[in-house]
Amino acid sequence: MKVEKAMARYLHIYQALYQRDPRELRDLGNDWVLVNGARMRVEELETLSEDLNREYQQVLANKRNIVKKLLNWFKA
Repeated sequence: MKVEKAMARYLHIYQALYQRDPRELRDLGNDWVLVNGARMRVEELETLSEDLNREYQQVLANKRNIVKKLLNWFKA
């Protein structure tokens, strides 16, 4: 269950950030996964997902900042 949940979270964040599926995402059993050719423990996948989520949140913040600047420019 932990593996499936970690893989689903990674897939969701990866798709949101890159607008495509990862090249490879497979459960290898015994808490090991294969992610884009890299074999890693589920804990490492969870850490990778957290890193991608931080990157995605930064992308969203940058977009919001651009929209705010445009709105302020149109108001001026």
